[in-house]
Amino acid sequence: MSYIYGWVKNLVCFYLLLTVILHLLPKKNYQKYVRFFSGMLLTILVTSPVLSLMGNEEILREKINQAGFFQELDNLKLDTEHLEDGQKERYLREYEKALEMDVGRMAEQKQLTVSKSDVHLSEDYQVESIELTASFEEEEGIFVQKASFADRIQEYPRVQELRQELMDFYRLDDTQIKIEIQ
Repeated sequence: MSYIYGWVKNLVCFYLLLTVILHLLPKKNYQKYVRFFSGMLLTILVTSPVLSLMGNEEILREKINQAGFFQELDNLKLDTEHLEDGQKERYLREYEKALEMDVGRMAEQKQLTVSKSDVHLSEDYQVESIELTASFEEEEGIFVQKASFADRIQEYPRVQELRQELMDFYRLDDTQIKIEIQ
């Protein structure tokens, strides 16, 4: 019963916060973005108890993150249409840096230490390729010998999981992702 009470309390707090945010927005143009984002959050709030019982909550969160990423890309394209060429280039490089940090976080979740990551975007802000140089973290005080195994990457399940996660999230194929283990 307390679980249901907490769930309803979260929904009420969410609606109150959303109402306050919508009334405080300086321009009505931003309402569609706030409503889109809040719709995604509401979906998570409403379905999380049901999905946690069925064990599918993590899959939903991944799909929502992916949808948010591609919505952000579309918004980025619209925002940069009126920028000058020099500004576009700087904007593109900064977005590549942000994606490199995101890829690094994904690798750290797989217990990999990233020494170098490069994300290349096309002129229309689509991810063209990801290059990653990483090493295994030391586990429980055991030293892992590090060597370059770029051609034998299939022998490492964590690396394969990371590759698959990157392919799924950024909608890339196997040739667009290069992971080197040192």
